[in-house]
Amino acid sequence: MNNSKILKRSSINYDKNHSINISETIFPDEICKQCGRCCIVHAYEDYEGEKMNVVYCKHLNLDTKRCNIYKERFHTEKGCLSMMEAILVKALPKDCPYVAHVEHYQEPKIYEKIRNSKKDVRAINED
Repeated sequence: MNNSKILKRSSINYDKNHSINISETIFPDEICKQCGRCCIVHAYEDYEGEKMNVVYCKHLNLDTKRCNIYKERFHTEKGCLSMMEAILVKALPKDCPYVAHVEHYQEPKIYEKIRNSKKDVRAINED
């Protein structure tokens, strides 16, 4: 009879719900200025080079800058990031109140391109 103990194998798994819960604790909604920029999916210049098209998540109301599915966003839209995830992947503009105080935070280049665009900026929702 073998008396050696068998170790159970275990892994570190990513738990999105845990990230959401921690994010809600650390980063309260009241900090948000509701600019909608965290909902930018991508941006591009039109073929004529006259407009900068900024494409937002299909659930963002472009008039109010509020999410139409806010309470259910993480379950309805798989691409929606918790604030913690957004900070870690550097998805936020540098003047976002959630990262404005973070030393050495680097925003995605798209925000600088949009800010510095001399072209008309057109906001559209993704299909």
